[in-house]
Amino acid sequence: MIQRKKFMLCLLLAAVMTVTLTFGTAAAQEKKTLNFGVVAWSEALAEGELIKYIMEKEIGWPVKIVNPDIGVAYTALANGDLDLFIESWLPMTHEAYWDKIASKICDFGPIYEDASLGWAVPNYIPREVFNSVADMNKAEVKEKCGGKIIGVDPGGGLMQHSSLMMKKYPELKDWKLIEGSDYAMAASLKRSMQRKEWTVVTLWKPHFAFSRFDIRYIEDPRKILGTEERVHMIGRRDFMDVFPNEVSSFLSRLYFTIDQVNELVDLYEKDEDTAAKKFIKNNPKLVHYWVTGEFSD
Repeated sequence: MIQRKKFMLCLLLAAVMTVTLTFGTAAAQEKKTLNFGVVAWSEALAEGELIKYIMEKEIGWPVKIVNPDIGVAYTALANGDLDLFIESWLPMTHEAYWDKIASKICDFGPIYEDASLGWAVPNYIPREVFNSVADMNKAEVKEKCGGKIIGVDPGGGLMQHSSLMMKKYPELKDWKLIEGSDYAMAASLKRSMQRKEWTVVTLWKPHFAFSRFDIRYIEDPRKILGTEERVHMIGRRDFMDVFPNEVSSFLSRLYFTIDQVNELVDLYEKDEDTAAKKFIKNNPKLVHYWVTGEFSD
């Protein structure tokens, strides 16, 4: 009788172990979809689609892109509602957001450098008439530009610092900063240039507008918009506990030159569906290194 009870107990334990191993294996094979926050800026959208494509096609990891406003993105990342976010502009542009969440995130480092903010005008506007914020107190400049600076989304660092410029420069006291979006600003710039009208827009580099239109930054004597910026990729604090090394290693190796960002943005603006494939085809050694960590000849 005792032997029979032992036998039955062994059968029960074996069954429990089988079920446990089965469910454990299934759980190990299940991959958590990576929630990727990409603010709707032209270069961020292009980079986001490329990263998603490589993650899914080369690494085999599912990615879902969402497009939150900038403030929402930082809060969601700090709370763990987002797994990954680009682009975090440092040290100045997103300083206010960064200071609040820096201790709650995982920083993968810069993905490119030599970025900048500025106000831009068409190059057909004579430099001797309008080449600085200081020139915006001239009646001719204000009249021809309609007294408006065409801006982008209000939550971004560019608009926050542009709003500060409106307060710090007495030359701007009768001007108005217009809120909008990246694409609304670009459409307004295109329309004005087709008509040879004077206009001022808030812009940043890299941006497709600099390759598509003949434009220039005007001078910001007080340097309120800063100088060179670096653009980081950041993740939730426990990113490396949630996702495997192959994912975090790929993200840590990801780095563009500013020319490569411009190339990618140009491809994306021409055709969103083929941009990632074409960039990889044009830069196979670079992408191979990102994915494997190996340099190829």
